[in-house]
Amino acid sequence: MEANVNTQKVSGEKPSLFGMITSPSLQFEKMRSNAPVWGAFFLMVVLGGIMGAIGTYLYSMDPAIVAKNKELGVEVPMAFTLGSGFVFAAIIFMFTFFISAALYKVLMMFMGNDTSYKKLLAIIVYSSIITVLGGIINMVLAWIFGGNGQEMYTGLGMLFASTGGVVHGIAKAFEVFAIWGLFVTGLGLHITAGLSKKQATILVVVFFIISLAFGAIGGFLGGLVPKM
Repeated sequence: MEANVNTQKVSGEKPSLFGMITSPSLQFEKMRSNAPVWGAFFLMVVLGGIMGAIGTYLYSMDPAIVAKNKELGVEVPMAFTLGSGFVFAAIIFMFTFFISAALYKVLMMFMGNDTSYKKLLAIIVYSSIITVLGGIINMVLAWIFGGNGQEMYTGLGMLFASTGGVVHGIAKAFEVFAIWGLFVTGLGLHITAGLSKKQATILVVVFFIISLAFGAIGGFLGGLVPKM
């Protein structure tokens, strides 16, 4: 009887965005019957925008960029630097949420799962707190160590930064918070969306492979750009 009362209590509560860091399983249990998304969605978009603004600022303060702008006689207002970084990152976050949820929806349809798009969007949005936390930590570390915000101190990308190219792009995908975030997403697909552990693992692995592919493409294209 007591277990039944506790289950009903959990199912009636709202999931906590920041609870995803300490107790993701509990939050996903709550999300099975109550999956509010838009409040968390806009909060994560704002946090992503702030992260983008900080990253753009750090990049603009890179000595090579400062020297290049001085050589060209270009002076970019700080308000524009911060504003453009915020807007661009916020838009990227929104598109990433919507597209990721759509991809999961399509793949899960082939698995015979009819979880709603909105619930999948909620799983992705709430799980993203992990990667945003990682981004903020790395921005702080970049500020402390004089970095330009383009490399994640918690990943393998820095080890291959000097080589550049495809290898560097792939290495950047092996980042602690990104992998943690994928694991938490898989947990949500299992608990909230009702996939088996095997099915959830397959989807997470597919998305990780996609991230490797995008990393390789980004590294290849980045290698074509002349270094300053």
